[in-house]
Amino acid sequence: MTDTDTRPGSSERGPEPAAARFGGGRTMVAVLGGFLVVALVTVAALGYRAYAIRPVEAARSQALSTARTTASVLLAYDYRHLDRDFARSEKLLTGDFRTKYLETTKSVIKPSATQTRAVVVADVRAASVISATPERAVTLLFVNQTTTSNRASQPRTDLNRVRMTLERVGDQWLVSKVEAL
Repeated sequence: MTDTDTRPGSSERGPEPAAARFGGGRTMVAVLGGFLVVALVTVAALGYRAYAIRPVEAARSQALSTARTTASVLLAYDYRHLDRDFARSEKLLTGDFRTKYLETTKSVIKPSATQTRAVVVADVRAASVISATPERAVTLLFVNQTTTSNRASQPRTDLNRVRMTLERVGDQWLVSKVEAL
């Protein structure tokens, strides 16, 4: 009997090197190089996406905070100091909406609120961002407005849903549209 191994791929010189079994060292280097390229491209793409989304996430956060505080000011007033309330709201608005707001408060809300001695308190109960870019955001607000006036013996609470559009003007967010839903 001999000590010779008769299995396929064996030789009398010992086991075959791993590089030879896989088609040579070049194939192995090419496969590893391909994996490395794919990994680098994936990391670069994920890094860019994380970098590009930062301004949008910042806009979402800032616009949502502004929408909450603005709605509490914009949707509330007290007949005893309407001019002050409306002037405060005016600073939070922009564009055509600002013009329409000023016209409506002067011709409709002021006479009615004065006559009925209305005090309206707006309480934002929930808010979310519908869409956002670094320059524009659309929010959805759930606002409870409680009205006290001489027309009712008890305060009345209206449960309102409002879509508020905000635009970045300089370094601040201003309301450019409000829609009751």
